[in-house]
Amino acid sequence: MTRRPLSRLSLVLAFLLAAILRPASASPERPTRAGDLLVTLANDPDPPRTGDNRLDVTLRDTAGKAVDGARLRFGWDMPAMGAMPEMKGSGAVSASGQGRYVVTYPLSMQGDWTLSLAIDAPGHAHQDLTMKVATGRPGIATESPVAAGTSHGILVPPERRQLIGVKLVAVEQRPLALTVRAAGRVAVDERNLADVTLKYEAFVQKVYVAETGKSVRKGQPLCLVYSPDLLAAEEELLAARRAGASSALTAGLERRLAYWDLSPAQLRALLAAGQADGRLAVAAPAAGVLLEKNVVEGARAEAGTTLYRIGSLGRVWIQAAIPERDAARVSVGQSAAVRVDAVSEPLAARLTFIAPVVDDKTRTIGARLEVANPRLALKPGMFAEVAIDVPLGTHLSVPDAAVLMSGEHHYVFVDRGGGRFEPVEIRVGALAGDYLEVREGLSAGERVATAATFLLSSEAKLRDALPRWRSP
Repeated sequence: MTRRPLSRLSLVLAFLLAAILRPASASPERPTRAGDLLVTLANDPDPPRTGDNRLDVTLRDTAGKAVDGARLRFGWDMPAMGAMPEMKGSGAVSASGQGRYVVTYPLSMQGDWTLSLAIDAPGHAHQDLTMKVATGRPGIATESPVAAGTSHGILVPPERRQLIGVKLVAVEQRPLALTVRAAGRVAVDERNLADVTLKYEAFVQKVYVAETGKSVRKGQPLCLVYSPDLLAAEEELLAARRAGASSALTAGLERRLAYWDLSPAQLRALLAAGQADGRLAVAAPAAGVLLEKNVVEGARAEAGTTLYRIGSLGRVWIQAAIPERDAARVSVGQSAAVRVDAVSEPLAARLTFIAPVVDDKTRTIGARLEVANPRLALKPGMFAEVAIDVPLGTHLSVPDAAVLMSGEHHYVFVDRGGGRFEPVEIRVGALAGDYLEVREGLSAGERVATAATFLLSSEAKLRDALPRWRSP
C-alpha cells in the first residue's frame, strides 16, 4: 500500500495536539531592575498550577556579577472575595549558588495571585518586588520595584498633597538643647547673713532701729544697752591703767572689751573720758536689711540673745526643686533664666549647688541658683520659675511635629519620591524644643512630612501600611 503524504492541515493539527499534550515547563527568565540589582524570575511550571510551584530567582549586580548571601522573604496572597476569606502564606527559600535562589510555594486554588519578594543583599539597598500571576495564564507581571520597603507606603498625588497641606522637612544634624523647668523660691544668700548677739547680760534702754525690713548700713547704731558686767569690765580697765599695771594686763582687759564688741573708737572714747559708763550703742556688723528684730525698749537680754538678724539682698538665692527625671541633665555651672511676677524681664542666673539626695515626698532634687538683685526687686519668699538651658550637642533630628506616637512606637512619613510616603518606625532620644533626636531609623538627607501627618496616618492605617498594624 502506498502512503499518501500528510496534508498541510494535518501537519498543523498534529503540531497543536503535540503542544497541548506537552508537559508544562518553566517560563523563560524575565529580567527586572530593582535598584542596583538585576533580578531575573522564572516560574516552574508556567503557567502556575494548583498545588506546589517553583520560582527561580537570579540576582546580579550592575556589572553582571552574581550576588550571593542574600536573604529573601517570599509571600503569596489572594484578597477576600465575597464570603471567601483572604488567603495568604509564605514560601520556602533556598540558595543554589552563583546568585541563584529557589522559592517553593503552594497555591490552593485557581485564580489570580499576588506574589511578594523582599531582597536583602549584602552591600545593596533593601528591595521589594510585587508580582502578579494567574493559574492558566503564563507569564509573571512585575510591578515597578521601589526601595526600602516603600511597597508598604501610601501614594498621595500632588493635588491631594497640596489640598491636605503636606509639608516636607529634611532630616539633618542640628545643635540641640533642651530646657529643664522647675519651681523655685527667692531666698537670702546665707553667706550674707549677720546676727547681732549680746555676749553679756544687759538691759535695752533705747531702740534706734525698730522696724523689720528696714535697710541699715554697716556701723549704724541699732540700740543702746546697759550692762552691769560691762560697767565692771570698764572700771577694771580704768583702775589698772591708773595703777600703772603692766602692759600685758591692760592689753588683756582691753581685748576682753573688744571681744564684747566695743569698737576701737568706743574704747578710745572710754579711755579719754576716764570714767566707766556701762552703756553701749550696739552697731550693725554689716550692711543689709533687718530680717529679724527681737528687741524692745526696757527688755532684759541674756548673754547669747540674738537682737537682730541682718541680710544683704544685693545678691539672692533661688531655691529650686528639680524633677527627679531631669537629675542627670543638670550640673553646677549651667546658666538659667529666672522669672518672677514682680519683674517683667527674665533674670540671668547660674546653678551653684545641687543636693546629693532626693526628697522622698516631692521626688525632686534641691538646687540653688544665684542671681544679682541690684534694685532689690526680688524679695525673699517670692515664687520663681526656673528654666535651665542644657546643651545636648549636635544630633540627627526631625521636627517634633513630624513624629506620630502609637503606644511605645514612633513613626514618621518619609518622602520616597513620586508622591509615595513610607511610614518608618524610628527610635527617638531627647525632645529639645521643637526638635526630636533620632537615634535609629532615618538617615541625613531624607525628607519627612511635618504637616497633615494625622491624615497620612489615618490613610496608612486603612491601607494596612503601618508596620505596627501589619504585624504584632
